[in-house]
Amino acid sequence: MERGAGSRGQATSRRDVISNQQLRAAFLDDAMLNYFYRKLRDVAPSEVVARIEEALKFLFISSECRGSIPVTRDIDDIWHYWILQTEEYMRLCSRLPAGDYIHHCSNDYLPFPGEPTETVEDLSEAVRMLALYVQHFGPFDPCRTKYWRYAAHLIERGGWSVHDLNEWLLTPA
Repeated sequence: MERGAGSRGQATSRRDVISNQQLRAAFLDDAMLNYFYRKLRDVAPSEVVARIEEALKFLFISSECRGSIPVTRDIDDIWHYWILQTEEYMRLCSRLPAGDYIHHCSNDYLPFPGEPTETVEDLSEAVRMLALYVQHFGPFDPCRTKYWRYAAHLIERGGWSVHDLNEWLLTPA
């Protein structure tokens, strides 16, 4: 899989976009998929797969960004379950673009008492993460924005459409 440069506004050619199927084939084996089905037995199988794919996308691009975790609890839970299978998680991390172990630090741990919980840098990193998503995986699918906190915020509270979000992320800075 090719890896892009990672800045907002860079156009993505179709050959650079990584499909959900390619992500699953590269990073998810049947044993882990069945593990997730068992852990999330009250969740529809198609939803479990969607959550795994979004978690993989986050982990794929996480080495390129810093700051708070930009995904929702559903995706963070997938990450937690994966971490519990230490050998599988280490194998996954070694196959991701950075090739290094990805440490987990909750959003609750990051801010220190008395410090602002969100800064301009945090917002810049959130936008960068969304732009990296579009660069690597193509435009957001309307059913997938709910997993990405800032994308969901722009749509639910900002009044943006998914089309508006994708256009903005694909527009040169």
